[in-house]
Amino acid sequence: MTTHERIEMLREAQEHLSEAIDQIARALQATSHEAHAEAYIIAHLNNWIDSQGYDHGVQQYIEEIERE
Repeated sequence: MTTHERIEMLREAQEHLSEAIDQIARALQATSHEAHAEAYIIAHLNNWIDSQGYDHGVQQYIEEIERE
């Protein structure tokens, strides 16, 4: 597998995560679960897309593969 193919797969994964976040947010909008989902599952999924600090999200893997 080429570097380009790996990066494309990771970018596709980012898109899927974004779609999942959107669906979860819409499904729980205006329910008693909305605030909890925003604080936990949605926050975690966003972190998996692009992380900060010591964590690694998909974006950080893309950047590392590009540097190799």
